[in-house]
Amino acid sequence: MTSFDFLHIDAEIIGGRVVGKAGGVLGKMLQPYVDQFFEKINSLKVIAKKNGMQVYNLYNPPFPSQAGMRFLERKLRMMLSKMAFPVTANLAITHKCQCQCIHCSADPFIDPAKKELTVGEIKKVVDGALDLGASLVIYVGGEPLLREELYELIHYVDKTKAIPMIFTNGLLLTEENVRKLANAGLFSLNISIDSSEPELHNEFRAVPGCYQKAFEGAERCRRAGILTGISTYATGESIKTGKVEKLLKIAQDQGFSEVTIFDCIPSGRFLKDTSKILTAEDRKQLIALTKKYHEMDHPMGINCMSIINSPRGVGCYGAQSQFYMTAYGDINPCDFNPINFGNVREMSIQEIWKKMVTHPDFSKRYPTCRMQSKAYRKKYIDPLPKDVRLPVKIEDIAPVELAEQETNLAGVH
Repeated sequence: MTSFDFLHIDAEIIGGRVVGKAGGVLGKMLQPYVDQFFEKINSLKVIAKKNGMQVYNLYNPPFPSQAGMRFLERKLRMMLSKMAFPVTANLAITHKCQCQCIHCSADPFIDPAKKELTVGEIKKVVDGALDLGASLVIYVGGEPLLREELYELIHYVDKTKAIPMIFTNGLLLTEENVRKLANAGLFSLNISIDSSEPELHNEFRAVPGCYQKAFEGAERCRRAGILTGISTYATGESIKTGKVEKLLKIAQDQGFSEVTIFDCIPSGRFLKDTSKILTAEDRKQLIALTKKYHEMDHPMGINCMSIINSPRGVGCYGAQSQFYMTAYGDINPCDFNPINFGNVREMSIQEIWKKMVTHPDFSKRYPTCRMQSKAYRKKYIDPLPKDVRLPVKIEDIAPVELAEQETNLAGVH
């Protein structure tokens, strides 16, 4: 059962379906919405089961867990308050990394003159994120396993409120480290795989043997009860040549629970290079491939951002359902978007979130990924000098009047 001041919800699994009953002062009024929510949940593929509960994707808690019900609470709060609250706190805890990825999105955020947040400062952000309603805390880098306090930070996440996840290159998933991750309560992890071809993956990351070590580490995690996913990205070339599908087949064969396919987004070291943005035909093929694998009699799930970050999906996550924090405490809408709304050493995360979601350009749902939108890039990215140190404070962006163009171009890639 999850309880709010105005509502309580009892949920259970009956015949493989999650069923919820609303009670309390607003229970009767909100029951249709609760029914609609669980109808949507029950239409999704179950990719795994954990502690007797059903997992529909690695980014949401299992249902009907307490943390999962907070996901519903957030939706109800948004409906009643008309204000966005975060699902995901995406927190960089270090920018150190063994890899030298040519496509690294975090590289321009690295500043040797700055000090990374202390464990206490990070915990304060976690507390604030949970207070806002987050049900997922993702620790990223750099490589998060290079920060020795990672296990302490995973343990710190209140598992009745949120699930902890990490994104990793997989190089440090030794037996000992995996055991410590499991003991700390890690729910899941995503391993970044750039190509279905081991040689190309190793070349992109400039680390010999990186591919093999990542897959060996993933198997150790599965044996320890940690759900595993692959994080990759699609280019027009990798879609057309079948490399994306080859990776999906490998993931199925290896026993991964999920694959997340990001669009190739102009960010980080390639902030100004829009040549790799997917075409409409690329997206059509990628969506068809996703549908093909989703309909297979196999539990592995696929998160295709070409669908999710589109008008038919939820649109842009940034400042609607997530925020990103650099290892120095700067808060941006997402890890691809270099526009900064404040630093947690100077403001609370609650204050920064409010500042972000009340800004005229971030207060409403954006129908596509902002970093792939011509209108957004013209206003916020194109004016930036090529060698600018990121992130850039939103107050430092010269105002450009593009209201009409943004309306016309928001969905154009």
